[in-house]
Amino acid sequence: MANWHKSYGRIWKGRTFDDMDEAMEHELLDKLTHPRLRKKAEVKFFESVRRVNESDLSDAEKVQLIDAYIDCFEQLQQKD
Repeated sequence: MANWHKSYGRIWKGRTFDDMDEAMEHELLDKLTHPRLRKKAEVKFFESVRRVNESDLSDAEKVQLIDAYIDCFEQLQQKD
């Protein structure tokens, strides 16, 4: 799964990440937004996939990154 880390960093230019897996989880949980304004994980997942699809990544990179989003989203659903 580590292959998607580089692609994730290219989409989030200018940000630094200590833990890419945690960064993706925080993105889907909308942790960087005030709690009253947070969107549901389903909405963030859809927005993330759309952003990947519209990026300049290669098709193979898009598939890897979308797979990583799917895995992360499924893990979050299992935690609930």
